[in-house]
Amino acid sequence: MHKHKKDKYIETQKARIDLYFKYNLKNYKSIQITKAEKLPMGAGYSIYGHINNDKRYYFNASTSSTGSYQFNGHIGFSPKTLGKLFYHSDPKDELKPNEIIKCKHLNKENYEADPPIFWGFESLKELTK
Repeated sequence: MHKHKKDKYIETQKARIDLYFKYNLKNYKSIQITKAEKLPMGAGYSIYGHINNDKRYYFNASTSSTGSYQFNGHIGFSPKTLGKLFYHSDPKDELKPNEIIKCKHLNKENYEADPPIFWGFESLKELTK
């Protein structure tokens, strides 16, 4: 049961990250998640991966308790690689997942999930391609 909740949470966050990239990156095709981990003291979660099957385009997406543990645009990446694919150079001009869900009238339930209470110590293998 716990593994199912963890997998559902990661897949839901993957869908939110996918939305973010779809509306903010040039030539975006796909996302690959390579690792997910809980941050110390329950502060949130980090989800690592890359896009377009190219490890040069890596990212680290974060969730936090202040954002109901849902990814909403807080992301780290290399400005020399992935950074060059963004439509906007100023992060304030990027569309955030919450804005996209509202603007496109997407079913909010498909893009929100509660994180599991307990989180294993194992690293995730690549979840999906």
